Amino acid sequence: MAYYLASLGQGFFEKSGVLNLAIDGVFVLGIAVGYAAGVYSGNPWVGLLAAMAAAVLFGMMLAYVTTKFPISHGAAGLSIMFLGYGLAGLIGVTARSTYNRLVASGIYPQYTLPTSPTARILMFVIPVLVGILFYLIETRTKLGAAIRAVGENPHAATALGVDVIKIRLIAALIGYSLIGAGSMGFLTWIATWSEGAGVNHGWIAYAISLAAGRHPILTIGTAGAFAALATYMFALQAAYNLSPEIAKMIPFIVAIGAMVAFMATPLRKKLAPPLSLGKRFFKEERTV
Repeated sequence: MAYYLASLGQGFFEKSGVLNLAIDGVFVLGIAVGYAAGVYSGNPWVGLLAAMAAAVLFGMMLAYVTTKFPISHGAAGLSIMFLGYGLAGLIGVTARSTYNRLVASGIYPQYTLPTSPTARILMFVIPVLVGILFYLIETRTKLGAAIRAVGENPHAATALGVDVIKIRLIAALIGYSLIGAGSMGFLTWIATWSEGAGVNHGWIAYAISLAAGRHPILTIGTAGAFAALATYMFALQAAYNLSPEIAKMIPFIVAIGAMVAFMATPLRKKLAPPLSLGKRFFKEERTV
């Protein structure tokens, strides 16, 4: 679920034409914020909302600065990524020390995430339904048409009366909500927070989105394959007597292979990215 939601949000946001290299830092930040909010409130749903809110804040920041100002999408995204890393460490360490102190004092219950069979089934069913919903939004609604138009040619979209900043902010709101939800889903998998939790897993979501051509339905199968690989990589380690370091590298090696396969095959043309992805957009002010 974590990879799927994050990769779905990644693809949806990038269809607006913004190159999203901030994903890993925001993914890591979402994990820390979700953990902290859950610890302080004792409610994992509060953690989910907090993770989504934090992700949306940074996503909308990226959408705004790359559209309002003629700056590099890559530079802006990487800057936000490193900012996310730093804030995640600060927030996570503070929350963990507070949590350990409260638990040790006996005045705070042990914080646990939902692991019931019903919760696990919902964690599978809900993302699939969300994927179908997003496919319909992208292909059957005015919002989806506006996002695609802005991603293909923002100048032409502006000439037709489309507010590029508004559309990209909406795409960031929706896309980064999913990335934040995915980060909280990742927290349910690792069960607790530690320094570096989730680092580089945002890039796996990026690779999934790219390998699936940012298509909501194709992303379901691609994300499922990566999730299975991440889940059973330690079983592979035991079966083939691999070192722990090599076992941890497997998902990332496969991610690189998936991106290379996408770029080197006809899929690149069939599932081409938006024409204006990562290109600077600057709307000149008209004067009388």
